[in-house]
Amino acid sequence: MGELSKKIGEHGERVVLEFLKMIGWAAPGDGETLQCNKPDKHAKKEGSPRTTHGIDLFFPHKSQLEDFTISNAIISVKYTSKPYPSPPNNKFKEHITDLSQTIECFARSELRDQSNREYEGLGIRRSNDTGVLFWFSGNRDSEQDVVGKVAGVILDKELDFSSIQVIDNARAAFIYNSIITARRIYDTCELNFHYAFNSSNYTDQGIEKYGKILPLEYITSPIIPMRLIDKSNNKQKFCISTIENFSEDAMKRLLNFASDISQDFSQEFIFIFTQYDELEDKSIVNKCIRSLGERSSLFDVKVHCSNGDFRGLINEQ
Repeated sequence: MGELSKKIGEHGERVVLEFLKMIGWAAPGDGETLQCNKPDKHAKKEGSPRTTHGIDLFFPHKSQLEDFTISNAIISVKYTSKPYPSPPNNKFKEHITDLSQTIECFARSELRDQSNREYEGLGIRRSNDTGVLFWFSGNRDSEQDVVGKVAGVILDKELDFSSIQVIDNARAAFIYNSIITARRIYDTCELNFHYAFNSSNYTDQGIEKYGKILPLEYITSPIIPMRLIDKSNNKQKFCISTIENFSEDAMKRLLNFASDISQDFSQEFIFIFTQYDELEDKSIVNKCIRSLGERSSLFDVKVHCSNGDFRGLINEQ
């Protein structure tokens, strides 16, 4: 049983590594061990003080959404061949507790200091330490949206962390499907993630308008904005993938959003929904385009449906 658990854990970590490569989080640190700064508070059982914390994966990178900021992603990988537990609350709290305690000790670690030193000379003023929990089930009949089931869970008030992002099967599938659908249909284009500009990131001249790294802030977002750049002529298409099913309301909102923020680089819009039927929904798309009034003639709009399975990133062992 122990060897089986080890194989399942290794399989899960390989799935996550391939997933991270897909979103531009290349070459993350792995197998890091931290000294525990609060051995009694973090003890797994009373009378057995904790000495260390293990970090499965670690990905520090310069934020593209906050001025002069480093984002330290402390990644925990939990993978099971069984369905998600029902109810999942206790196991969820166990995973969050372990990760939050790791983050708490990471804040005072040499690993954090070393990571921040790597970005000296970039005018960095702050760093954000964010936990990322990849909680995957290899069971294809399992309820995939486990995050929705734990949304109301009350965590221990003593847990000390600023932010933890949780990626379950449903969230991973959305990100994976968004990327592979855009790449498959627009295979002559280079895919980049679009970086939104706002009051938090307008003074840092080192921030790019788009790039290969999916921002940590986007990893649980309901939309993923992308720029598809034609390799032959460098023309850009603006692509938005949404976790929503197709509807008239969603189409109108995304059309207005796209037209507002892409005026300086593209008038070609691509929308990817989790569900969309060309025969049934094309007339609604045309109606939404007409609602733009005089602007409607300016835009070239295409709509697609996503599909796929992120667990196929590696071959089953």
